[in-house]
Amino acid sequence: MAKIEFAWELGAGTGHVATLLPIAAAVKARGHDARFLLRDLSAGADLDGAVEIPREGAPIWSGPPTCEAPLNLGEILLNFGYHDPPQHKALIDAWRERLKGSHTVVANVAPAAHLAALTLGIPSFEISQGFHVPPPAMPSPPLRHWEPAPRARLEAADRRVLHAINSVLSGHGVRPLATIGELFAGRAMLLTYPELDIYPERGPCDYYGITDSGEGKAVPDWPAGDGPRLFAYLYSYFKGLDPLLAAIAASGSPTLVFCRGIDPKLREKYDRGSIHFSAEPMSVSKLLPQAHALVCHGSHQMTAQALLAGKPVLLLPTQLEQFLIMRRLVRFGAGLGIAPEVPNADYASALTALAENAEYASKAREFAERYARHEHGSALATMIARIEAAL
Repeated sequence: MAKIEFAWELGAGTGHVATLLPIAAAVKARGHDARFLLRDLSAGADLDGAVEIPREGAPIWSGPPTCEAPLNLGEILLNFGYHDPPQHKALIDAWRERLKGSHTVVANVAPAAHLAALTLGIPSFEISQGFHVPPPAMPSPPLRHWEPAPRARLEAADRRVLHAINSVLSGHGVRPLATIGELFAGRAMLLTYPELDIYPERGPCDYYGITDSGEGKAVPDWPAGDGPRLFAYLYSYFKGLDPLLAAIAASGSPTLVFCRGIDPKLREKYDRGSIHFSAEPMSVSKLLPQAHALVCHGSHQMTAQALLAGKPVLLLPTQLEQFLIMRRLVRFGAGLGIAPEVPNADYASALTALAENAEYASKAREFAERYARHEHGSALATMIARIEAAL
């Protein structure tokens, strides 16, 4: 049996682990050795089944950002050690050391793990929603469509990144890359749908949709209330958390909330009446179908789960990838979003519109019907078969 590494290098949150967990559990059940190499060792540790997969810290680069408000993936990578060939070589060397004796790498946003795998001659796969998997164009497409994106600036960033990458690859006798997107060619299994792909210019490709993700076990009873049921997964560091909870409480909607690390005083303020806070992660698959709508920050997995259940969504993004998912959702028409920089955000009006405008729910049901024949288990089985075929 094979030794399979599950790698996460860039980004934050539990979604990276939640995405990889079902795949890691499946290969472990088939007799392979599975191990997590994670940017954040604590991320997703409370998800069902997570304790069964050994985890170690992933090699990461930490330092001050070199590019504020990055315009494309090239500029994002410049902020993570891909701006300096010697530092980048040290990062790849650290990954090579971790991957010694491994047979393949399954990554979720871990370009350095892919590069290390290339130098070691072992297969690797990128299983993610595609934010860090641009089309193989030069330069990588702009992400901030609402801002000017001078081509010369985008090309300069990509060429700087490619110089660092190819310096490492050439040192190991590996053919250089012509574009950043080329790193993922033949390796990507995109867990998304055309409606949510943040690169609409990607063109035809194989979309696997989402698989069953790692989730919690809690199935609390719905609290009493007069309005439509709301299912909410929120971040404790969200700046608008207090006014958002105030708006939900004022609406009277029966609401189940999970907010990891919430201030006890804030929880005590609202954990009564129509709002119930779950002390542990909830079972999304069991509770979301009972809700009228979802309130979350725009993680791809959670957003897609809501649409597949035919539920409209209120998205409150806290970072760029979530913001881009929000733009795709709003364009499709299955919900609303409030940008993070909006002052005095009117959460009450957004919740009212979501409840009263039937068009949002109608578009969500349209999405659900379009992909009703998509089976999560089949997508997972296809990915496992592809990984094992490479072995």
